[in-house]
Amino acid sequence: MIRTIIASIILVCGCMLPYSEAADSCNECHGNPQKMEALGYGHFSITAQEVESQSHMPASCTQCHLGDPGAPTKEGAHKDMARLLVVSKKGLSVNTTERDYPLEYGTNQANRVYTLINKNGKPGRDASVAALSWHDKSPQTLSQDFGVMRKTCGACHEKEFAEFSKSTMGTNGKQSQFKGWTDPQRGPHNCGAWFEGNYDLIQANTSIPFSAESNRINQRVCNTCHVGCLDCHFLPQKKNPADLSKGAHSFVKTPPPESCYGGGRVSICHAGPEDRRRGAGYFGGSFSFPEGNPPDVHLKANVGCLDCHESTKINPAIGHGTVKRQAQGSCKRCHAEAVKSHATSRHKRLSCEACHIQNVAGYQATYWGPGKLAGAETPYFKFKAYYGYMPEPILIRDQKGRWIPVKPFPMAVMNQKRSPFKPGLYWRYPANIPDLQRTDDAWAYVGISGALPENNKALLWIQMDKMSHKLGKSRTCDSCHASADGSQLQQVAWEYSDPGAFPFGGSHEILADKRGLFIRKMQSEKIELEKGYTLSALAPWVYLRDAWQVKGNFSVPVINDRKSFEAMRNNSSAARKSGLVHR
Repeated sequence: MIRTIIASIILVCGCMLPYSEAADSCNECHGNPQKMEALGYGHFSITAQEVESQSHMPASCTQCHLGDPGAPTKEGAHKDMARLLVVSKKGLSVNTTERDYPLEYGTNQANRVYTLINKNGKPGRDASVAALSWHDKSPQTLSQDFGVMRKTCGACHEKEFAEFSKSTMGTNGKQSQFKGWTDPQRGPHNCGAWFEGNYDLIQANTSIPFSAESNRINQRVCNTCHVGCLDCHFLPQKKNPADLSKGAHSFVKTPPPESCYGGGRVSICHAGPEDRRRGAGYFGGSFSFPEGNPPDVHLKANVGCLDCHESTKINPAIGHGTVKRQAQGSCKRCHAEAVKSHATSRHKRLSCEACHIQNVAGYQATYWGPGKLAGAETPYFKFKAYYGYMPEPILIRDQKGRWIPVKPFPMAVMNQKRSPFKPGLYWRYPANIPDLQRTDDAWAYVGISGALPENNKALLWIQMDKMSHKLGKSRTCDSCHASADGSQLQQVAWEYSDPGAFPFGGSHEILADKRGLFIRKMQSEKIELEKGYTLSALAPWVYLRDAWQVKGNFSVPVINDRKSFEAMRNNSSAARKSGLVHR
């Protein structure tokens, strides 16, 4: 009697039903290699036992993929099924039709998973694909499809789904706060505006036509980075006969660092803001721009994202899908002596990363101007590929007086009517709100310029994101203190490689001193434009030159006792012993 009751509960719940017992049309076809070969889809055959070994979950096909397991026809069984979203470069449209080949798995971490098409009778990489999204995303928006998630992952993992739905990642909580280029609360941002729900606001301040369709496409670009359940826990890979857990249905309980960077579907998620925008990411290598920037030292030590950033792995009470952005305090778990001695050293007001980040890559300039996005005209194309290196970060004081590293670079958005800001340094979030709700990023408003031959007016600012990764060997004493007046000077070289012009190289320098912050001496090789593009859209600096500057004291403390400095600057042992730096 008890066994009968338990069996009934299992059948009603569905979540505990062993996959092998879920007799349905899915398993009858896909679990039969011979039948699938006869139908021409042998590459989509997989047995129930293989799925369970790879996913570690006793779920049926329809519990994850939906569809109708009782339908006698292929069309009926596949109706309303959640499918892989193949996102096209043209219009960012979604293709969910049947594929001639299964997913392919390469060795490039940034683009490990990709689709194949038939090229003259042979499989070849589909160059028309912009990105892949798993089936818990909406084909219409490319963002999370909570309806699908609730029916699939959420049906068995109800608590986790409920917590994720309220998390910062689940609600797109940070980026969605940038409601426009002139939002007084958060200011303009390198990622751009959050276009969804803000079309009227953005259009009202745009001096050239900006259609609702253009707004929709811009938002779809944003949405490719915002995660669902599968982005963190689904890890498809090449089948391995020696390891039955590896294959197209592989899942992991604890998300690996690769999942935070897009899982190899394309260089998205944290790969964008860390290795591309900030230029000081965890992975570096194939994720960095220019490619090959050395990774964070923690990558080599197998210290993953969730080892430092608090999540349910460390603190179950924090809520599923919540990851603490600030990792302060985690350093002492491995570097207890260094953290303790740093707290009493002469450099105690410096964050760890202020000294331990060098060779900053990624964007060295970004301009939002008229161009084509996914084949459609838009006034807001992000001309971002000014990729290069800044030898060391610029150090600034944060809101609590702590010195942090930033990479100042010039930004502009064209065709604005007005601006509510006054020149000066701003912080994205107040220091007194909880860690989960803020960042330590800064930006400096420059002004609104009418000095362009077209695309006026241009709203100018200096992007100054705090850098936290790419930790390694400390920078030299001279890199901060060689100047007697405390000024900081960095030479930046870059190469432009985005649409609108043939590739060209250039450079500028960044000066931070007692008078202010200056981006100056901007120069490049001759720029040859592509048809249909204007210089003011992709390189407004040609006309504005040294316009990116803001007043304030951006110098580091002056060393009055230069004799003692000279004695210590090349003697790290003496510097540690004296308490100048940590042990």
